[in-house]
Amino acid sequence: MTAAVNSRNQRLAWAAIAGVTQRLAQMAGTLVTMPLVLGALGEAGFGLWGAIASIAWLAGLADFGIGSAVLGLIAHAVGTDSRDDARQAIATALTLACGVAIALGAVGATAVVLAVPVPLPWLVAVLGLALNVPLSLGNQLWMGVQRGWVAAWWELAQTVLTVGMLFAASRSTASVLPYVAAVYAGLVLANLGSLVHFLLAHPALRPHRLAPVAATSLVLGRGLRFFALGFAGSAAFLFDNLIALALLGPVAAASLTVVMRLSLTALGLLQVISQPLWPAFTEAAARGDERWLVLGLLRGTALVSGVAIVGAVLLIGLGQPVLQLWLGRDVGIGPDLLGALAAWVVALGVIRVPGLFLNALSVLGFQVVVLALATLAGFALKLALAPTLGAAALLWGTTLSTLAVVLPVFAWHIARLLTSRRGTAG
Repeated sequence: MTAAVNSRNQRLAWAAIAGVTQRLAQMAGTLVTMPLVLGALGEAGFGLWGAIASIAWLAGLADFGIGSAVLGLIAHAVGTDSRDDARQAIATALTLACGVAIALGAVGATAVVLAVPVPLPWLVAVLGLALNVPLSLGNQLWMGVQRGWVAAWWELAQTVLTVGMLFAASRSTASVLPYVAAVYAGLVLANLGSLVHFLLAHPALRPHRLAPVAATSLVLGRGLRFFALGFAGSAAFLFDNLIALALLGPVAAASLTVVMRLSLTALGLLQVISQPLWPAFTEAAARGDERWLVLGLLRGTALVSGVAIVGAVLLIGLGQPVLQLWLGRDVGIGPDLLGALAAWVVALGVIRVPGLFLNALSVLGFQVVVLALATLAGFALKLALAPTLGAAALLWGTTLSTLAVVLPVFAWHIARLLTSRRGTAG
């Protein structure tokens, strides 16, 4: 058991290190390429490119949770040493993802051709996103077998490819199309490489026949629950810019836009540090390693919360001068907004690992209900606090509802689950 625990801990460490490295490289690439693209396209072209490129952000939701479902199923199959179950889950996920890709591509392309005057750049984006649905399963498969660092290196390859193609385009053309193609070509090529690499490295897990109906129903059902979970979680802050614009006006909305960019960057770092815990929890639960489950939960929560707190302190202390240096102007982001952002980061960091723990134990519907209730409470707080606190109220609404609703309810339910598992094991 000691050898298995050491191996699990080592895999977690390597995956977290690789994930942070990739994310820092991505941030550096953004800082380098944005001025180049802006200079090459001008403000109007840059705005169009940014709008089309932003469709890539939907990649995490476009597969309707199939990737998350197969990640959990493979991790469980690893824990039970069931190669057939893993192969069946992969076959099912690839089949369903190809179906989603065909439907998404057909509907999206039709909508673009009918509604957009110059459709070609938008068509590239829609078709790139559709192709990415099955190809993106590669990184989820690597995470499922607890080789998250391989997925991170392929994401790093995507960053390098995209930055290189954007740099080349900025030296040769002012047409928007090559810049759009660079974003989606980097995404598709890197994920294709990741999927092919996985299938070559794991020949025993390659699908060799269509999955049965029962397996299809299982993956699709879990996928839709993960999709609902992802939407319930992101809805807590997804509409903050629109609320700011409606309630507080364009100046407040502009400030919040910059702050939300910082907040999503910080959240992304917390995610890459913690994401490898999900398959590790699943595998440990399947093997009945209760001690590691508890220690992993406590240590993981402490680590991610600690990183969030350090980041929050840096935001409060250095946020204003760094933003002014980066943007070259004062955009009205004061200590009140940075303080609200710091609290937001800490609140979401504290619940990150408990949420992954519940994912690993397939507690999905419960999370959807809790997060939906917290989101509604957060909206009420935002509306009540906005006249007094301004844009900061939109961040405080999410923070307070997370700490008052999500954190205690998650902690209570996890304690019940662990007590039940100890009783069953005894």
